Order: sequence, then structure tokens, then C-alpha cells
Amino acid sequence: MMTLRDIIKDSDRPDEVRHIAEYVNAHQDEFIAFVRETFDEGTEESKNLILNLIDYITEQLAISVIEHAIEDSSDQIRIRGLKSAYRIRVESLNNRLAEYIEDQDLPFEVQKWSVHILASTDPRAYGKQLRKMARDTSMDLRIRKEIIYALTNVSDDETIGTFCTLLGDANPEIRQAGAWALSRVSVPASINCLLAAMEDDDEEVRNWSIRALRDMDDAYALQMLVETMLKVEPNEQTRMIRLLVEKRSEIILRAIAELLSSPDVNVRRLAAWAMGVSPYPPAMNALKELIDDEDEQVQTYAKKAIARLGGLDFRGVGLGL
Repeated sequence: MMTLRDIIKDSDRPDEVRHIAEYVNAHQDEFIAFVRETFDEGTEESKNLILNLIDYITEQLAISVIEHAIEDSSDQIRIRGLKSAYRIRVESLNNRLAEYIEDQDLPFEVQKWSVHILASTDPRAYGKQLRKMARDTSMDLRIRKEIIYALTNVSDDETIGTFCTLLGDANPEIRQAGAWALSRVSVPASINCLLAAMEDDDEEVRNWSIRALRDMDDAYALQMLVETMLKVEPNEQTRMIRLLVEKRSEIILRAIAELLSSPDVNVRRLAAWAMGVSPYPPAMNALKELIDDEDEQVQTYAKKAIARLGGLDFRGVGLGL
């Protein structure tokens, strides 16, 4: 007579796993006893065979397996159990996971998956704890970043305020994560802190802040971006042109068109290139003036932009930067 151990040995085979799960679902008491025995004294291989069934067995059985897995002595089994809990959204483990995320002696992956489970299953209950940890400079940098990423699914005022606070963190990686998070949640309440972050010393922080404001679909955000672009140094203007041209917003294209007359050759070059990427008819006269520009690349991009607007035929002119 075949034992349950014999039956589940093929659970790593895609063509067999559903059949095995059907048997398990029909013999739940036997399976629960087998799970208890295996996690008490079985091999890691046997535990993995049980975990292969998680997506096919009943929720009650899956939770029973996960409860054993996340307490296992093997980090690999614990992490796999947590990934399963995240996948099927198990909430009954949350109190235990709230302890895991505070324990810096645990492996990073254990804390990481615990964070994502808490943030996705019950952000209201655990949001305060997660936000506090995100601000805590004594915490592992990797966990702080994972918390920030996980909290992007929560767009309440407290979370937005935390992201804004993190834009002032001493660590540039945290500031980058905070700006990225605000680009994900994309809410007008973050406009002022993103505008301040555009003056950050770190280029990636500035880039994510620009993207966040660009994608917000807010008239004030776009107006502030434009005003900033027109007054910053030329090297910042060229970077902003690259990031903003894809928005194809009239207010942004009008500002880029103004930069066609910049005294800085790199700014004129990027502005002319942008007019070829996103044609803007009101810029036609300014582009025609650049046909005789002292810089050959400016001439080339201006001709390409004019051609796209249907103004003149410049055959053979390429576009690339």
C-alpha cells in the first residue's frame, strides 16, 4: 500500500502535481499529520515536495503548511514558505511576521517577504510600524528600501508624508527610493516636496522627482517643472529636456521651444532634437533660425524637426543622439 510520502514524491512534476493535490484534498487529516511529522523530523527535500502543492490544495491546508514552513530551521524553506504566503495572501500569520521584520538577526529575504506580506494584506494595521521602520536610520538599508517599495500600494496621507520625509534622508539610496515611490503613487499632495527634491545633490533623486511631477497630470506640477527648467544651469536644462520631451505636453513643448535660442550650444542641440521627437508647430520660426547655427549638430536637428513639421524637405538627415 502506497503511503502519502510515496504519493507526493512526484509533486515536482507538472503533469502529476494536480493529481497529487486532488488526493491530498480528499485526505486532509492524513495530510496534516504528514506535514507535522515532516516538518518536525523530515528532510529539506520532503518539505520542498510538500511546498510544491501550495497552489493546488485548499486554503486551509496551504495555511497549515505555510505555518510550519515559516518556522523551519532552514532559511530556504522559510523563504519559500513566505513567498507562498505572499502569493496566496495569507493574513493569519501577520502578527508573527510583524516580529520578523523587527528582527535584524534574520536573513534579509525573510524580512523582505514579511514586509511585502504585511503591506499587501493589512496596510492599515501595520502601516505605522512599517513607516516608522522606513524612517529609522539604524535599520538595514535594504529593509528600509523594501518597506518603501511595499508602501507604494498605500496612498494615504501618512504614507505620502513619510515618502516626503525620506527625501531629506542622509542616505542617497533612501532619497532615491522615496522619489521613486512618489512617482509611483503620483498624487498632487507631494508636489512641493518633489519640487524641493529637484535641488538634491544626487542626480537620480532629481531624475525621479522630475518623472514624478511629469507623470502627475497636474497643471501646477507641469508649470513648476517648466519654470524650473527655464532657470536652472544649462547642464540641468539638457537633462530635463530629455526627461520631459516624452510627455508631449503643450506647456512643456513651449518651454523647450524657448530654449532653442539658448546661448548654450548643448541646450540648443537638445532643444532642436526634442522638436524633432515631438513636433511643435509654433517652434517653426525659431527652428528656421537654427539652420545657419554655428554648430552642425544643431543645424541637423533643426532641419529634421522642420522636415517633420512639413516645412522643408531635408532628405537624408538622420536623427540620433
